[in-house]
Amino acid sequence: MRKNILIVMGGGRPRGNTAQLVDAFARGAEAAGHMVESVSLVKNEVKGCLGCNACRYGKPCVQRDAFNSLIPKVKSADCIVFASPLYFWTVSARIKAFIERFYCIAEEDPDSPLGRYER
Repeated sequence: MRKNILIVMGGGRPRGNTAQLVDAFARGAEAAGHMVESVSLVKNEVKGCLGCNACRYGKPCVQRDAFNSLIPKVKSADCIVFASPLYFWTVSARIKAFIERFYCIAEEDPDSPLGRYER
């Protein structure tokens, strides 16, 4: 089955190790018949979530950055690949900020066992 794969790159060097791994992964996925799109967080700045909850009240996110334009790509992806160098034994701050912003696209699950936004 053909999948729509979104690769989110959090490394800072355009020809660094992370970029090389992304290229190899993308070639393999495309050869297997999947659609692949890569997004660089160096070229598309994404700031972290402020926790203001504007999104919970139907208002747009107060952050003015590239994330809002990436939401359709995130929602249409069957698989999201996070590619990051390891900085201080964890993923880059760019990847962390990107993941935090998923808060604004989370949807309430009325049957959630924990009673919060889960979907």
